[in-house]
Amino acid sequence: MQFRVRRPTEIIILDCDDIFSPTFRMPILVKDFSWRQTDTVIIIRVPLKGIHFSKADIFTFDNYIKAHFSPFLFEVFLFSQVKEAESKCTKTDDELVFELLKTEPNTWEKLEADLTKSEKQRLRLDILARFQQKAKQDGEARAGRKQELQQLAVREQMSINSKTHQHIQDLKKAAREEALEEVNQWRTSLNKPPSILVDQPEPELTCEERLGSTSKNIFSPPDESNKGPRPVPFPRKEGRISVKFTPRVFPTPQRQSRSAEEQEWLEKQAEAVRSTGFVAEDLTPEEQNPLWLKEKGDSFFRLGNFLGAISAYTHAITMGSKLPALFSNRGAAHLAHGNLHRTLEDTSKALELLVPRVTMNAKSRFRCLVRRGIALCCLGMVRPGIDELQAALTLEPNNEVLMADIDRLKELRDSSETIGRDLFHISTEELD
Repeated sequence: MQFRVRRPTEIIILDCDDIFSPTFRMPILVKDFSWRQTDTVIIIRVPLKGIHFSKADIFTFDNYIKAHFSPFLFEVFLFSQVKEAESKCTKTDDELVFELLKTEPNTWEKLEADLTKSEKQRLRLDILARFQQKAKQDGEARAGRKQELQQLAVREQMSINSKTHQHIQDLKKAAREEALEEVNQWRTSLNKPPSILVDQPEPELTCEERLGSTSKNIFSPPDESNKGPRPVPFPRKEGRISVKFTPRVFPTPQRQSRSAEEQEWLEKQAEAVRSTGFVAEDLTPEEQNPLWLKEKGDSFFRLGNFLGAISAYTHAITMGSKLPALFSNRGAAHLAHGNLHRTLEDTSKALELLVPRVTMNAKSRFRCLVRRGIALCCLGMVRPGIDELQAALTLEPNNEVLMADIDRLKELRDSSETIGRDLFHISTEELD
């Protein structure tokens, strides 16, 4: 039987095997169901009484219907047999609707057959035995069909292999015939008429003449004075042989005795890279997105995993992204990790991309100028660093924290005291 679940916006049909639901203690029998009939169809409506339709277990046979939705139980021994394979049950939010197709078109006197308790128990056991027999037959039929499909697949594969082998043999034969044709053309191009052998009587020679002729032929060098230039064969066809090498990480040749050690080393290196929190090879195709990588790098940065953030931003930039936020945020990660020179490179690149200079990107340009100024001051270039911070102050004139940092730098400008990041109170951890 096909179970059809009807929802307010969709209908889902589930094909499943008919099974008995488990037995529960003292089920409440459903008696307030309704039914109607035509000459060919019986329609039964069973209320679910507030139980969700997904919890209803249904079993049907040719003359038996059972629906259990704890603690309620609906069971009917039909007056006559129905076509179980062509019948269906529709589950809604409020009720179960059985549409049963009669085996013989007629009008039933009633829905249920008059049976005693013992007769019902006997019919239950008989239905269970017939259902198990039917399930066994269906399983054997499925196994037979599966075996037939496997045999068919083997035959198809053998046919494909035979055709492939025949195709290869045909190609070899065609190549061989082509080569023979080239040889015949080359022989024809020599322009030498074939020699015609005519049977003539050999002259009679004495024994001394025969010995002299034999010794001459054996020991004397061949006379090449009457021979013309040796023919040159046609050049062979031009071809190209492609050679592919197995990719290898190590520069040394591969040795089987060292393969286990090399594999162990590569696994340790991969584990060390994964400890940073980001590996490009671990990403799915959906994650190969610069915006996703930016968000991943931002999350790493907020967690204090600066190497992971740098790796995420770098991979997004390697993919060809020109998003200014990637360079700006990577500069912040480099600054937090202590890579001051890399901070200068990334902030400068971000400022090149933040054009035209409008109000919408003023906050991003302010962050880049502050990070570049701090990096310059930490590298010992205090005057250029103050200039960068004053340029940032023009974008936010009311930033009192930045003004205090600039005044403190001016006091230390001519001193030999080393300036570190802890001197600044302006925040550099805000990301674009």
